Amino acid sequence: MAAAGQTSEETVNVLVALWMDGVFGADVMDGIHAEIAARALPWRIRFVDSPASFETTLRWTLRSGSLSGVITRYHGGPNTDAAHRARVPTVWLMPDSASSARRSHPPRTAFVERDLRAVARAAADHFLSRSGFRSASYVENYWDHGWSRRRGDAIEAEFKSRGLRFSRFRHYDAPSPQHPATGPDFDALSDWLRALEKPAAVITANDSTGVDVLELCNAAGIAVPRDVAVLGMDDNPAHCRHSSPCLSSIRFDGREAGRLSVAALARMIAGGPAPHAPLLYGVESIAQRASTGAVSTAGAMVQKALDFIDANACRGISLAQVAAHLGVSRSLATQRFRELRGMSILDAIHGRRVAEAKCLLDASDKSLDDIAAACGFEGGADCLRRVFRAATGMSPAQWRGRGNRNG
Repeated sequence: MAAAGQTSEETVNVLVALWMDGVFGADVMDGIHAEIAARALPWRIRFVDSPASFETTLRWTLRSGSLSGVITRYHGGPNTDAAHRARVPTVWLMPDSASSARRSHPPRTAFVERDLRAVARAAADHFLSRSGFRSASYVENYWDHGWSRRRGDAIEAEFKSRGLRFSRFRHYDAPSPQHPATGPDFDALSDWLRALEKPAAVITANDSTGVDVLELCNAAGIAVPRDVAVLGMDDNPAHCRHSSPCLSSIRFDGREAGRLSVAALARMIAGGPAPHAPLLYGVESIAQRASTGAVSTAGAMVQKALDFIDANACRGISLAQVAAHLGVSRSLATQRFRELRGMSILDAIHGRRVAEAKCLLDASDKSLDDIAAACGFEGGADCLRRVFRAATGMSPAQWRGRGNRNG
């Protein structure tokens, strides 16, 4: 009999355990099967959809000696440790980045995680393509073991970097066995929504929290999306399509998560090492519904400007070139950009150039003159030093030295 983790040439038995509520699990399965077909892998998938089924099936397949690998969203439990002791390669589909969970598992484990920075960028882009928001906010889920707060941390950092006032609603400290969560504090959340500086962009930790926010806005007479625009996460049809109004939501890229999981597991089954770093998947799309309203003309203009800046900032473009690309006057471009982004077009250009300079400082030994030229700083190294220090609080040389120490 082959040892656990070893397979015949004909069939590779893989246990897949996913939570199937909403669309994410189905998307992951689609991605898994698409990648298996693309690689022509001789895999036989055994699928379960609950923690209890996972533990029972895992125990049974380990005893039979026929298990080659595991892809799962369910973490912990005594039989998971047994799989590791049997050296069965395992891919953990982590809902969000959790370094402590990664540290607790052995080497033959790969991690596929959500790229929270990409999620935050998608949320910010969605709202900033609409005009007039004076503040942005995040509502945590009342039942939170860390995932809700990690999402909020990433979103808060992104919105603050774009110049919007930001606030968060926390129900209370994270629940524990001694102090379990009993449900959301609707009175406190309703008062908080009334006090927001409006019009406000509100992102919620998940769709069920988004529905709660919509119901409280309805009860308080807060107009959605005119006064409060609400964006959920997960794009669960049971919540999003039956709320009033229908809830806009971020749909995570489950198909990419499935493809990444198969790629990592196939490598480990073949005898290769687990990836050194988590494999990240991001956002498939944002389902636009009534809770966030339509894209404004000004928002579309600003997004077009951002796309142009992102592609051309390091080529030495100017405000005049951005305005020409938009087909409007420099004064109108400047006004709309500052209204929606809270910064000037030149600030955005400098931000893109500084980001590129950071990469070159970290990855090369190029001189500051060469980096300034590569990043579009027409004033040379002196201009690079001035703009870089204003953006980061340190000189390029200090940044490079910091990178070397960390390496």
